[in-house]
Amino acid sequence: MKDMRIAERTVDSQTSKMIARGVQVHYGTTHALKDVDVDILDKTVTAFIGPSGCGKSTFLRCLNRMNDTVASARVTGRIELDGEDIYDRRVDPVQLRARVGMVFQKPNPFPKSIYDNVAYGPRIHGLARGKAELDEIVEKSLRKAAIWNEVKDRLNAPGTGLSGGQQQRLCIARAIATSPEVLLMDEPCSALDPIATAQVEELIDELRGQFSVVIVTHSMQQAARVSQRTAFFHLGNLVEYGETGQIFTNPTDPRTESYITGRIG
Repeated sequence: MKDMRIAERTVDSQTSKMIARGVQVHYGTTHALKDVDVDILDKTVTAFIGPSGCGKSTFLRCLNRMNDTVASARVTGRIELDGEDIYDRRVDPVQLRARVGMVFQKPNPFPKSIYDNVAYGPRIHGLARGKAELDEIVEKSLRKAAIWNEVKDRLNAPGTGLSGGQQQRLCIARAIATSPEVLLMDEPCSALDPIATAQVEELIDELRGQFSVVIVTHSMQQAARVSQRTAFFHLGNLVEYGETGQIFTNPTDPRTESYITGRIG
């Protein structure tokens, strides 16, 4: 059988961490996503923008096989992580999600202690050889998520007792505790106040030094602030994808310009 692996390539002299080609998604008879091609660059923030229902969150969920949990969903095409097809039947979705972490729109800490929220992933994936190593992972993850100083004296307190912004940063700490290579964020600031939003945006900028970050956002201002690459989706199609400054100041497709100037959406 012919090897279908897509040759590794560089875009703007950066390596592609994930590559999607010809991705289609159907929910039953609904054709939700049509023939999407995207290169997700390493150590870069990529923003997905577009009107509600345009397919941006649907595509995000293809990148760690979250659509597998939807009975009516059918995904075709090819998505690779470091040259390996993530939809290959030999790929364990649980292991994949350790490599491609996810932070959801609404903060969703487990009904456990702050410590156990962060320790959960490393425990189930066997990433720590003992309590001392687990303690180290928990502290390092909370520090990376810029929340360690706020919670270090109450690690046994419930995560659900934190403020909304703190809960979201706890969820980010939980997502990065398994040392993922890619971090997916589905409108991570939409439930937060402006101060908490600014904290999470600052954190996203720091995290791209270690991860590829992909963020779905309804805020074009946020996309412009945090991302280096932007993809515009409309009616299930990827209309345009490129360098963020170019997408916002000199888009090539009239639909992109119409969305950015507020004429559609």
